[in-house]
Amino acid sequence: MKSVETLIKLAKHKVDSVQKLILAAQKIESDLLKQLDDLDIQVDKERKIAETNHDYVSSYNQFTKSVKLQKANVNASLDGVREQLRALDDDLKIAFEEQKKFETLFERRTQHAIDQRKARELKTMDEFAITRSRRA
Repeated sequence: MKSVETLIKLAKHKVDSVQKLILAAQKIESDLLKQLDDLDIQVDKERKIAETNHDYVSSYNQFTKSVKLQKANVNASLDGVREQLRALDDDLKIAFEEQKKFETLFERRTQHAIDQRKARELKTMDEFAITRSRRA
């Protein structure tokens, strides 16, 4: 029974570890999405400046090219994080299944031990009743 309890603890630890990794990846995903939003806000601010200052138009064009490159990099990172999240989700499903398997095994062994104890008690009581009936 101790070995199954140890396996359950290990399985729970794996589930917890994968969940922590998922949370970290979700935080990274959130940060990357915020970066994209921030870049869009910067482009809008710079566009408004370029609309009012015609000398700034050529700088604005360079800026937008730079932002496009930054967005491409952020989107590539975002794709990688999302792929990692899918893989971690699969790992979490497997870890949960493994944990459930060990918990079910533990429950079965516990129930089997209870059933054996009841059978021994019943046998003892039957022997006591037979012995008592012989004396009477």
